[in-house]
Amino acid sequence: MPPLILTMSALLAGIACVSFRYQLRNWRRLHSESLASDDRRYLRGVFQRRTLNAALLLGLAGMLAGSYFSGGLEELGRLDGVTKEDMTEDDRAALKSLVIYWMVVLGLVFFVMAVAISDYVALGLYGRQELRRIRTEQRDLLERDLAMVRQQKLNDRLKRLK
Repeated sequence: MPPLILTMSALLAGIACVSFRYQLRNWRRLHSESLASDDRRYLRGVFQRRTLNAALLLGLAGMLAGSYFSGGLEELGRLDGVTKEDMTEDDRAALKSLVIYWMVVLGLVFFVMAVAISDYVALGLYGRQELRRIRTEQRDLLERDLAMVRQQKLNDRLKRLK
């Protein structure tokens, strides 16, 4: 179990660092390119959400590594074999601390998932908005072209009548 926790901690830290790197690139792009206000607002939101998620992942990785290096996992394993009647006050205090620690870890997991879901929803909304904009532009172009073709046909008919 401990090597798995250390591996997960290293993996989460790596993912968070890569995410930070990509978000710095987005931040530079946001400030260097001239973008439409909707695009700028969307990219700023992406930067904020993904940077927050990377920070939460780093915190989660630190807490997982901390649980291994602090000896909390061994203490939890030791307390697993102790019956309720045999627990001392120190055991109860250690168990309470471990429960709080792991509740914080689960809280971080919850917030990581909540931020990821909000990013997914924002991506869907932005995608639908852009698709609607593209469809409107295409429809306007087609209507303009159709009007030009109709006008050309009308002009051709008038020339034949003369």
